Amino acid sequence: DILVIMDEKIKSRRISEKLISNAKSSNIPVIVVDGEYENTSSVRFNYTVGFESVVRHIIEHHHVKKPHFLAGIKGNTFSENRIEVFKKVIAENGIEFKPSMLSYGEFWAAPAREAIKKLIESGDIPDAVICANDIMAINTVDVLKEAGYRVPEDILVSGFDGYDEAELCSPKITTASCGCSSLSEAVCQNIINGIYNGKTEDILVEPVFIPRGSCGCEDTAEVSFSTLTRFNNGFYRFQDDIRTLYEISADMQMSDTPSEAASKLAQPIMHDLHCFVYTSCMETERNFFQNPLLKSEKYKFSLFYSAYNIGSVMQELNNDMYLEWTLEVLKNGTPLIFNELDYLGKPLGFVCYSFKDYDIINYAKTASVTNTVSMGLGGFINARYQKYLADKLAHTYRRDQLTGLYNRNGFRNALERLLADKESFGNVITIVMADLDGLKSINDTYGHEAGDTAISDAAFALKSSCPDNAICVRFGGDEMLALIPGECDIEGIFGTIDEKLSKKDHEYTVSLSCGAFTNVLSDDFDLTNAIKQADEKMYYNKRERKKQRS
Repeated sequence: DILVIMDEKIKSRRISEKLISNAKSSNIPVIVVDGEYENTSSVRFNYTVGFESVVRHIIEHHHVKKPHFLAGIKGNTFSENRIEVFKKVIAENGIEFKPSMLSYGEFWAAPAREAIKKLIESGDIPDAVICANDIMAINTVDVLKEAGYRVPEDILVSGFDGYDEAELCSPKITTASCGCSSLSEAVCQNIINGIYNGKTEDILVEPVFIPRGSCGCEDTAEVSFSTLTRFNNGFYRFQDDIRTLYEISADMQMSDTPSEAASKLAQPIMHDLHCFVYTSCMETERNFFQNPLLKSEKYKFSLFYSAYNIGSVMQELNNDMYLEWTLEVLKNGTPLIFNELDYLGKPLGFVCYSFKDYDIINYAKTASVTNTVSMGLGGFINARYQKYLADKLAHTYRRDQLTGLYNRNGFRNALERLLADKESFGNVITIVMADLDGLKSINDTYGHEAGDTAISDAAFALKSSCPDNAICVRFGGDEMLALIPGECDIEGIFGTIDEKLSKKDHEYTVSLSCGAFTNVLSDDFDLTNAIKQADEKMYYNKRERKKQRS
């Protein structure tokens, strides 16, 4: 119905202008909070009036004759406006402005501290330091105290903005409150007017002046218990959240499957979180971060995780399913907040928050949670692809490319693992030697490609006929070996091999001559002798087969 933009939070005029243009094209009214744009209604604080009330109080109520102004950032609109207010008020009170009366603290702690230290070093000590915001005022008091000055007995200090921190200092900071509650009331009233009366308007909210101890005024109000509790809880929750979020990110990156990675998000800190990813980012054999998204992939999302257990992990969504999900989360009647997931500059998808309550801390930490999900998910995808490459490389190192059986390196590693398992000692072990019949004839008559096909067919027949725990290796050109731990029906294996190969539809016949030798596995198991024994039986069977063919 109405678009509300908090300009100070977006911090990009270009983006705000684009949002406003899109809204206007659909005849949607726009209310800008704390900013001004053409063809919009503005709800903002009257900072000029609010700040002037603070400056007049210091100059006129406390009769300060030698003030110093700690401004924000050079060229910043708010800072420059407050400088002009300062100059106006002191001029009206007969005080000539001098450049030495002005310092810049950049609205932040460290620059403000440096500015006050330089002021003290100059020896030109003022009667009062009027600060452009509370953060600088708090740090000004601290630096003055460290230098041996008393506040307010020696030097008065004031701030602006009405931060809660200003209430927790000693002395408490004189300020003017730009409270969100008064701003939000004005915004809500404008929204109601826009919806029911079809008209919104510009509203200026005046900050509330609050005199306190830093300027010498009496302040008997105690710090509210709720304020202390909120700060205390916020501090400890922040510490706990950092640790928890780090663990979640690390656990996701170390997961083996998407389901396992998604399960790591099932933590209280992730309540009311829903995560959607590009379906293509979970393709194992693809380097997602080095390949651009295809146009067709930009609209295919899968539900990766949902706090409400809607759907299953990596369930690709169509429009109807997404609409069903949206209607489900909207039942709470709370806002939906969407954040983009990004890793190494590549979008992964998005998260949606649908908090069931209005705890401001939950909203404040969405950026940290989103970053955790981005890091965890991106790291998982990257690690998964690296594992795929490593497995592929290891497979190439261990496996014969033509047959898929172990090569000699792979066989040696597999045998070492078998011999390292002392619990298997005392069990029987069978060595099968197999040799392709008539390979030379196949190569000479039908070509080497046909010969390769015959070798591949024979390898598959051997592997698929042996038990699952068999270690099968291409031992030489057309010679293969199977090492079978435990009892086995060797005649049945030979029969299955023949049956599988007889079903191959080639112009040529593919058959394997096999021989086996069974022994007991032990520390002194002699593989060379076992192979020799199996080899002799294989050649005996090969000769017999040749006689039969003749």
